[in-house]
Amino acid sequence: MPDLIEPYEDALRDFPGSAQAIDLGLERFKATYKDLTDPGLPQMIRETYAESLFFNDTLHTFHRIDDLVEYMTRTGAGLSESLVSVQQVVRDGPDVYVRWTMEFKTRAVRRDIHSRSIGISHLRFDEEGRVVLHQDFWDSGHGLYMHLPFVGFAVRRARKAL
Repeated sequence: MPDLIEPYEDALRDFPGSAQAIDLGLERFKATYKDLTDPGLPQMIRETYAESLFFNDTLHTFHRIDDLVEYMTRTGAGLSESLVSVQQVVRDGPDVYVRWTMEFKTRAVRRDIHSRSIGISHLRFDEEGRVVLHQDFWDSGHGLYMHLPFVGFAVRRARKAL
């Protein structure tokens, strides 16, 4: 199993962030994630994130904007509906913590999936308000895998056993 902590700690050192344009960065971030099915998503990602970055959503890690654009575009294309709502923003110098809810609808293995989950994103921005560090904290097992046939059964069973 890959180490998830060390890459995050490395990113904290590599991307110290700037408090200079946090407000601009937050507005871009909220607009970008509001609806992942938006056809303008690739351009919004490019305006929201820096070329060199650290992005981890608990499922994937990216360091280049092109890889992130491809991933998010593919993700959005697989959804029939998507809504991310920001409930709270906490700022501590260059560190920004965004508490959100995510709701999406998709179809997998001939089955409709409607998922709702909660999470927190730790963000840091550069001097132009572009995201250089994005670390999500959310339960992908509950938010995604639990809804899939076979995998969902195993996830629910493991949760019950614990």
